[in-house]
Amino acid sequence: MLDEVKIRKEGMKLIEEFSRELEKIPETEETHYVVDLKNVTRKDETVVGKKNFSKKLKKIAPRWEEGYVVAEKGI
Repeated sequence: MLDEVKIRKEGMKLIEEFSRELEKIPETEETHYVVDLKNVTRKDETVVGKKNFSKKLKKIAPRWEEGYVVAEKGI
């Protein structure tokens, strides 16, 4: 069974080795991507809504104010 001291020592060793490897990476202001980023934005188009979507949404939405759904703010 490994004890806490040995685990902590091995963890610090890994962090130090990783830090040394990171120091070898040259600094750059450019961003390099592994894949081509094509079509990263969608076209502005009119969306065809599903039938009775608004009615269904009004049934399940927590609260409505002035035509908008009011919900809790996420973290």
